[in-house]
Amino acid sequence: MDGGLAIFGFGLFMLSIASLYARTAYWLAWPLLAISMLAMGMAFSESKRLRDLSLGIAAVLGVLFIAALAVGTVWWLTLAVFLFAVAFGLLWAEFRFEYFGHVTRQELPHHTHRRTVHWPWHRRRAH
Repeated sequence: MDGGLAIFGFGLFMLSIASLYARTAYWLAWPLLAISMLAMGMAFSESKRLRDLSLGIAAVLGVLFIAALAVGTVWWLTLAVFLFAVAFGLLWAEFRFEYFGHVTRQELPHHTHRRTVHWPWHRRRAH
């Protein structure tokens, strides 16, 4: 997980530098640069929120991809943002579902307690 965040963060860093150098889509290059620094910084931390971070980055990149499509950004930048959004989504999913083979069913978080909603029309039982 840490290595994946570092690699994808470095890839986003290179993409943002390339788009700044090509002088196209400054509005997209600066958020990519910030996201890449965040991803590379979190990759070397011991945070337990790394999985949530990769899902959040995937969502932000998805929004940036849609904006790049709407604005008409150059095709290679739009395609790269989409591919990085998919990659961060897969990075989140590979430790969330046993399909990818990185976790077993026993390692998945179990939700043993169910949250019960007490509606006004339900009678509460005294124990």
